[in-house]
Amino acid sequence: MTTFTALSEERRQLDSTIIAWYEQLSASDLNHKLAYRNMKGVASVKNYGSLMLHFFNHQTHHGGQTTTLLSQQGLDVGITDLLALIPSH
Repeated sequence: MTTFTALSEERRQLDSTIIAWYEQLSASDLNHKLAYRNMKGVASVKNYGSLMLHFFNHQTHHGGQTTTLLSQQGLDVGITDLLALIPSH
């Protein structure tokens, strides 16, 4: 059975992979057009930088879903409002 601790560690490892991938990208990488097919086989050509924006935004979307489900189960997920996490100067 998977535990929360094991899932947390897996998430940390995935985040490290994402950060390493992001750090090696250049501005020219973000400006090129990527031709691909989605899981249904539909062809598209889109700006890579915009696709990365979608990638990170989509994680936020699912994080919100997870937070909602945990909250509905009575678990305190702590502060999730980005504004509260930004340090004051």
